[in-house]
Amino acid sequence: MSFCSVFVFSGDYDPVLAAMQKNFARGSISTKIQVLQDSENYPNVDMSNLYGQALQFIIDNSENLDSDTVAKELTILAVRLSGINGYNESSSILWQLFNIYEDDQVRIEILSALSDLAPDPEVIENLNEWLKQQNNNFNSNLQVSAKVVSEAVVTLGKLGDSSSFPVVFSVSSTNYSEDITYKANQALKNLEGSYSQSLMKVIQTSSPKDKNLAFKLAVADDEMQIEEKGNLFKIALDIGLHAKIEDTEGQKQLHELRNSAIRQLAQLKWADASDLIIEHFNKIIIEYNNGESPKSNVLEAIICLGSVGTHEAAERLTQYLGSMNTKLENGQKIDLDISLAVMNNIGLIGDNVAFDDLLYSGYLDYPDAVKKAAREALNNLTNR
Repeated sequence: MSFCSVFVFSGDYDPVLAAMQKNFARGSISTKIQVLQDSENYPNVDMSNLYGQALQFIIDNSENLDSDTVAKELTILAVRLSGINGYNESSSILWQLFNIYEDDQVRIEILSALSDLAPDPEVIENLNEWLKQQNNNFNSNLQVSAKVVSEAVVTLGKLGDSSSFPVVFSVSSTNYSEDITYKANQALKNLEGSYSQSLMKVIQTSSPKDKNLAFKLAVADDEMQIEEKGNLFKIALDIGLHAKIEDTEGQKQLHELRNSAIRQLAQLKWADASDLIIEHFNKIIIEYNNGESPKSNVLEAIICLGSVGTHEAAERLTQYLGSMNTKLENGQKIDLDISLAVMNNIGLIGDNVAFDDLLYSGYLDYPDAVKKAAREALNNLTNR
């Protein structure tokens, strides 16, 4: 079997390089391997053109070389030398080889070489997408090479591009193995960019499961600034309310995300999220009435409205108080805990928009504890 191999001289002419390229072009596979091995004996000669010639030869003859064990040795050697010697222009052709060869050893060598080269945005994007697909395959119980996934994570960590954060984060939350999880967590630390912004990107773009995990990491991060946390929690609430997920588990994860966001926004008293908090409250009330959310979620939403203290929050709680008053007048039962929470948080805000409904509630058949809370809320309004 014969293979064609062409080469050109470029840049400054070097007789050693020229001889190497000529011998590579005319030699057998075994000779080509020997030529590449000999190239290491000339550390002062830039062999980039030789390595480029070798990689192109492998690409051009990939169909014939695929099952040839000697050709595999040539491929691995050409890839390894390209990485070791910093042949940065080889990144795109290395990625072509990665897609051509499904052999684990070859792919691992390619990834290792890429990690030694200057970051190529297109290659990084492609590798991100490839790794994302492996995560999907693994979660769908399809066959995945854990060895290649492990090397891909290490490579992305070395390349350090912030765009890799969501997919590497997803690897860390996927149960490949303890070793891969460890390597993914180490890679995350090496990626460029703001940690809070990276977590936010996960919340915005990743699976519902990863959104929740990223949210929990943000909550636990003591070094993150309050402003960063508030903005992140607000975005998480927005996504929890508006993301379109069809499967039941995904919907459950989004439900958890927005309720977690409500708890954190309440602690921060994050008034900037007032509109979203009101929207969440409206949704929680519907879910509670339909038996889809527990009372604890309603109470947390009421507390959050009270904590942000905006006029709009006071208006919404007052509207809800008005509906409670109407129901009680019509003989319907009103939950004690919810009615107390409404009175207390209206009083906490202290907005006069609630005056009429608070006053009227004192004439209705609420339990004594609720009437007392209503009077205290009224006093809070009149004393401001």
